[in-house]
Amino acid sequence: MATTPTTVRSSSVPSLPPPSPKSPPEYPDLYGKRRETARVHMLEREITFLEEELKSVEGLQPASRCCKEIADYVMANADPLLPS
Repeated sequence: MATTPTTVRSSSVPSLPPPSPKSPPEYPDLYGKRRETARVHMLEREITFLEEELKSVEGLQPASRCCKEIADYVMANADPLLPS
């Protein structure tokens, strides 16, 4: 003989609705905004610094040209400390 499963429900325990997500707070998150604003200002300062550095570097000659000039000068002028 097959038995059918029976569900036992207690009438004294009310069923609760499923949990729902909480809504965000009504007040603005000022500390988070201040942190984000500070990060943005820090990044803007760093960008400005890097742009200025790029401008100063763009005015320099390539290193290979400077090295060639030094090598030519050293080869053209004898070292006064070395005996000839």
